[in-house]
Amino acid sequence: MTDFNNLVPVTKTQLNGKLQQTVSAKQLHRFLGVGRDFSNWIKGRIEQYGFTLNDDFFIFDSPILVNQSANNEQYFPNGGISLPNELTPNLAKNTRRGRPEKDYILTIGTAKELAMIENNEKGRAIRKYFIRCEEHLKEIAPAIQKKALNRLKARLEVADYSRPMCDALTIQRLSLGKETKPHHYTNEFDMINRIVLGMTAKAYRKAHNLTGDIRDHITEEQLNHLAYLEKSNITLIDMGWNYEKRKAELIKLSQSYMIRLLGKVA
Repeated sequence: MTDFNNLVPVTKTQLNGKLQQTVSAKQLHRFLGVGRDFSNWIKGRIEQYGFTLNDDFFIFDSPILVNQSANNEQYFPNGGISLPNELTPNLAKNTRRGRPEKDYILTIGTAKELAMIENNEKGRAIRKYFIRCEEHLKEIAPAIQKKALNRLKARLEVADYSRPMCDALTIQRLSLGKETKPHHYTNEFDMINRIVLGMTAKAYRKAHNLTGDIRDHITEEQLNHLAYLEKSNITLIDMGWNYEKRKAELIKLSQSYMIRLLGKVA
């Protein structure tokens, strides 16, 4: 039996806000044994059948596909195995004087259609394989949906504590006859971000090439950790503790929190 897993790997990737299965057009082209060169073939099919960029396919120009997406994992529907990013195959090779060739990354629906268009034995076989991949994703979709829901709850919880923390700081400083300026609020968030993430939000965005609120990108576990510390910080502010005293206490609370979390995992 042909090992399609190695010939045309199916990856699972977060694209357009949802989990999608994707296929390298280059590898599909090689497997199908298409007579036309890759560039003319894929461009011709896109024009002929009206495939849409960023909907039916995506373009990558990295020598290694997984470098383009932190959520990209090797996917094997028969065994349900996910390999780490560093073990996934190169989907585009660096050829012309160090410049990587473009690869068109297809949604599995687009890949199925291209396989069917070729109307040969290989095309029919790989199409059936893609159908099995889709069926497997439907089987695991409830678990994925639950994970996404849990992350959403964590994101909303940390948002719920952000405003009360700022309000508590404003009231505390007013009681001391002090004005509260924007950098005072920033200092609070930076303190907590450093404890949880090891760096400020600004540094985190730069390190991970992100824009906007980092809390839209970090994990459910990190969000829960932030929410716990923000909630604790509100209490410490209400108790009249100064910044340094609160920082020392939050570090202790964070360490205890992580110990309890590890205990639950074990």
